[in-house]
Amino acid sequence: MLKKSFPIYIIFIVLILLFTGCDQEATGTTTYITLMSVPTEATIPDGLRLDSILNITNTDPETPDAVPLTTQLGIFGYTNKDGEVEYYVYGKKQSVLNEQIHLIEEGFYAVDFSRKDQVINLSLKDLNPPITKIDLGKGIPTNFTGTLPLSFYTPTEQLGVYNFSDASGNTMLRVYSTFLGNNGNFFPASEDGTMIPGSLPVDVILEEKLQTEGSSEASRILTTPINCANIKISYEV
Repeated sequence: MLKKSFPIYIIFIVLILLFTGCDQEATGTTTYITLMSVPTEATIPDGLRLDSILNITNTDPETPDAVPLTTQLGIFGYTNKDGEVEYYVYGKKQSVLNEQIHLIEEGFYAVDFSRKDQVINLSLKDLNPPITKIDLGKGIPTNFTGTLPLSFYTPTEQLGVYNFSDASGNTMLRVYSTFLGNNGNFFPASEDGTMIPGSLPVDVILEEKLQTEGSSEASRILTTPINCANIKISYEV
């Protein structure tokens, strides 16, 4: 009887050690999502468009004499089916256990982002996995009754559609689109007079540069990093 029960006892002890060992590992693991530059080998999901580039300088208040850490982030976005702009930044989710770093996932994480009057606000929006599918908004061309954002916008015969010529004489099309009557804005338009799906609302400064100095200058402004400081880029989750 003793010989039969001994193997069962050993199995029971092994199971206890296995399960308690797992608990100890989970307890000692720390997980982070860190925002970073887009690696050259990364694939940008179709529909995401560059909004701006941030050049972030972070200092540690506890070690003011230390060399500040500099990070460059690309802010990408698209307009969803409700007419709201959703922003994303590339990042990695990693776990740290006994000073060993393990990659869990990486990709474009949703962020809250605003850029107004030289004030930049950026933070991780939620703990959802990186985006894999984008539902691009298209909007409905709508008659615009307010004051045009740019005086050189010229109305066309198409509903809500305006045009202007850039510095090289190319015709640019813009359309005022709404989403079930809400969130109206001007967007780049196709020749059929509809919004280019998922496109970001027009930027007045870029439009002015496009009209007066051409696409090269507009692209230069878009890709010139915006300097900002002390923006959190690593989050414990």
